[in-house]
Order: sequence, then structure tokens, then C-alpha cells
Amino acid sequence: MTAAPHSGDAAATGPQADPVAELMAAAGPAILEELDEAYPASLLLVGRILGGRTGATDARIVGLDRNGVELLLRDGGHDHPVRVEFAEPVTDADLITRALFDLVRRARAESGEEGETEAERIDRERERLRTFFTTVASVEDVHPHLRRITLRGGDLATFEPVGPDTFVYFLLPPPGRRELTVDRTFTWELHARMPEDERPVGAYYTVRRWRPDVQEADVLVVLHGDDGHASRWAARAAPGDPVAIWGPRTAYHPPPGTAHLLVVADDTALPAAASVLEQLPPGTTATVLAEVAGEDEHQELPGGEGIDVTWLHRDGAAPGTTTLLPDAVRALPPLPARTYVWGGGESRAMTAIRRHVRSERGLPRDAVSLLAYWRRTEDGAAR
Repeated sequence: MTAAPHSGDAAATGPQADPVAELMAAAGPAILEELDEAYPASLLLVGRILGGRTGATDARIVGLDRNGVELLLRDGGHDHPVRVEFAEPVTDADLITRALFDLVRRARAESGEEGETEAERIDRERERLRTFFTTVASVEDVHPHLRRITLRGGDLATFEPVGPDTFVYFLLPPPGRRELTVDRTFTWELHARMPEDERPVGAYYTVRRWRPDVQEADVLVVLHGDDGHASRWAARAAPGDPVAIWGPRTAYHPPPGTAHLLVVADDTALPAAASVLEQLPPGTTATVLAEVAGEDEHQELPGGEGIDVTWLHRDGAAPGTTTLLPDAVRALPPLPARTYVWGGGESRAMTAIRRHVRSERGLPRDAVSLLAYWRRTEDGAAR
């Protein structure tokens, strides 16, 4: 679900730690709102069947902990709170998605009903995802905080992008290890059963360039110093390093007839934004709001007629601490008809923008796709 796919690195936790409680304390409202926006039908199915309110017509998730979820169901004109327990406690924040999807599967099996909710569609789509093994071919620093890593060969011979924002999950060695601990049979269910010191860590990255004739893929990685296993790996990546990637996936689904694109992106989502803009259909216009540290960290974005790019500079503020992107969206004039809002960045910023365009601009759910590419923690780290 939205809270987990772009959460970044899998965090190691001690035997007494409650990673779900820690995550909810840091970003609970944003996570719940993301889930409500992304999975309304899935939550309703769980509430109706596993929560015992078969006549419910609406559901909202109002609580989440390591043992289960709390829902508020609309039934007979009244709101009814219900709690649904997970099959087993969640021991790692990155496994929240698995536990929630398990509830949807249980609900479908017990209901005997036909149909497919959002989570079930994702489940079906995941059946085609694969683990590809390849190698780092070259590394180049675009600027001090942006690194281009080129992958070449291996299983890329059978790789195919699935959309302009095609992204993959890098399955990297566990902390303190150099060798990969997965093979081509990798699944997230298998990941959950692996010993903690064997579990791969990683993050999602967009395929910025794909050259099928030479089996090469470029990814652009924003470096956060030692904040996060994936950033540490990227800072030390060198030609010859083995890499496993899982995917490919896409989150860019403009409704038919889309005439205008509003792109909101911080440093981490700009490679995907560039790919999306390069592949705009003829006649489609775009407004781009791009947040970076300063002018020297601008990334190359397509321009031209119908594409208006505004750069927003943090001017010394740490990533994830400003309201530049939400403020810029609020300041926009009325959006053109048939606008699709797409983008990615820090979780709280994406939540604020989603709330604004849905509640105040009146955009329907299928006209908004805003992804939490990362989350700033209380200690200032990027996760």
C-alpha cells in the first residue's frame, strides 16, 4: 500500500522495539490519509466482512498498530468503529503492507463475493513482477548530491519498461555485508520469513534512461550521506558491483482525455518527472513545480511550448523541512479542465498537496497520484 512501497530502507529493530508504533508516532496521520485515498474499496471489504458490518457503505482507517487496524464504518446512516486483528503481529514497519493485504485476501475468501479492489488489483499485477540480476557498469556524479548509476547486462536482456515513470526496487546486501542474499525466487512473503540479518535492504528508483540495444539502464540517486542503507550503498557503488532489482512498476495512470498535467516533485522524484514530461502526448500541457536545494542542483527537465517549469529553492533549509511545494500548489490559479496531478517527494508534503487538490480543488481520486518517495524522521534522517 502507499505507506510502504516508497518507505525506503527496511529498518532493523531490536526485540523490544515496536517499529509500527514508532512510525505512527512520526507520521501516523499522513499514513492513514494515504491509505484512505489509495484503498477505499479494500478497506470497505475488510470492514464489511472481517469487521462484521456487511451493510456498510463506506470505511475509513482511523488507527493502525502492530496487531491490527481500526476502521470507522458508515452503516445505516451511522458511524461504527470496528477493529480487525492481523494474523500475526507486524515485526517490521516495512511489513505493514503485507499484513494489510493479507486482511483483504482473508476478507475476499470469506465473502464468497466476486470483484476486485485496489489492493487485489495490485496483488494481481505483482504476479508479473520479477527479480533481475545485473551489474553496475559506471558511476557518475551529476552534482554533489546526485549520482547517476548505470546498470548493464545480465537479466536486463529481458527487461521492459512499463510506463514513463517505470521504477524498480533495489535489493541490496544487508548492513555489513557485500554479497546479495536473494535469488530469482524472491517475493516479499519470502522476505518476511528470512532471518533479519539476511534480509536485503534497499529503495525504489526510477529508470531514467533505458537503452535496450546495449541492455543498459540509468538511475539517478539522491545522496543523503549515511541516512539510509540505500544511500550508503549508492555513495560507495562501483563498476562490477552486483545488483538485484525487483519490478518493474508504474504509478502514472492519467485518465483518458487528460489535457493538462500538474507535476509536483522534490529532488527524489525529478528523474521520474523528466521521463514523464519527455513522453507527454502531443497537445498536453504541463505545469511543473520542482523543489531542490538551490540553483546549482537543478536537474535537466524537458521544456518547450506548453510546459511551464517553476524551480523552488530551499536556500539552506534541510530537505523535508519546508512547505515550498504545498504552498506553491495552493498559490496556483484555477487548474485547467481535465488536469491530472502527479508527483512524488517527502511524505508530509505529498499528503498536504493531496488534501488540497482533492478537498479544495475538487479533483476526483483517479486524477491524483502523489507518492511518498521518502519520509523525514524526527532525527532528520531520510527513510
